[in-house]
Parts: sequence; structure tokens; C-alpha cells
Amino acid sequence: MLEILETSYVNGARGIEVIPSGKIMEAAQIMSETHNDYVITGSTYPGIDPKVDILIEKGANIIFIHGMVSDNKDSNVLRLLDDISDYGIIPGIATHNPIPTFQYCLDQSLNVKVFLIPFNANGFLMGNAKKLEKIVDNTKDFYFIGMKTLAAGEIKPDIAFQYIANHNICAVTIGMVTKQQAEESTKIALSSLNSKYK
Repeated sequence: MLEILETSYVNGARGIEVIPSGKIMEAAQIMSETHNDYVITGSTYPGIDPKVDILIEKGANIIFIHGMVSDNKDSNVLRLLDDISDYGIIPGIATHNPIPTFQYCLDQSLNVKVFLIPFNANGFLMGNAKKLEKIVDNTKDFYFIGMKTLAAGEIKPDIAFQYIANHNICAVTIGMVTKQQAEESTKIALSSLNSKYK
């Protein structure tokens, strides 16, 4: 895992989004300790113990409430947002059902400014893709980070990230399991996303 993160870093990636489980947390911490510009963001664990303390211990800058929790739109969301904020960490919402969950956050005036949402050229897990695109592109008071950007490997990186570059997405998470994927996806993502700011 550490080799994959190092490969991504060498090719321009400057952070990771993790769930506090398994060896990936150790690799992320090593990257953070050895690269002063490396950013850890994380999502709470979707079990009884959300493991916020582990994410804080590893240095997470933003902690998202996991989609399996946030999409329930209940008191657990409010409690976790408060817990994360009390630690002085930026709270966010990850969602697998972005439109209703985003609307819930607006309706409840929740203390959240950043959303981790499925966003890809195939509309995979986006719900009503056209409606979500309009929300993302016309909403300036919130930050959106795209996940599922390759639609579980169904979209080639050049097509995936050109689509992302055409929308108001400020960052992306990319699933990768080999050094070759890390190199290719990181280079293409940065090339596409940087071109929208030129």
C-alpha cells in the first residue's frame, strides 16, 4: 500500500481519503510524516464505533460522516458533526444518495461545507445525474469532492477526468490497487483538472 501511495505522490497526488480500518491507515500516517504537504481526509467507520479518534490521531484534516450513516439523515448525523467539530476538525458529509442527503443538510442548516459525492460520466450512484450536475455547478457555498469517478473501473481515466473537469468539483478520490494504476490515474487526473484553471 505504501508503494502505491508513494507512486501517486511522485506523480502529483498530495493526499488520501481513508476509512479507519486495516493497514491503509499506517501507510497514510507514514506518508503524512515523511511528506509535509500530504493531507489525510477520512470517513467515519460505518459501525457502532465511528473511530473518529483514530482519524484524529492519524492527522485527518477533514472527517466525512460515512454515507451509510449520513444517508439515514437522523440524529447520528447531528451527533457526529458535533463530535468532529468539537475536535476542531472540518466536518464533511459522504453520501451514496447525494441529492436527498444534500437537501437534508440544507434544510437542517447543518454545520457542513464539504461533500464527498459519487460523480462520474456514467452517472453511477449519482441518482438523477443531470439534477446532481446542476446542484454541483450552481452551488458556490459548498465544496464537492468526487468519488466513484471511474465508476468502479468502467470509465477510462482520460474520459472520467475530462468529465470531472467540466464541473464544479474541487478534488477527486481515485481507487487504485497497483502502482501502474496509481501512476496513470494520477497523471491523467491532474492534467485534466489543472487544465480547467488555465
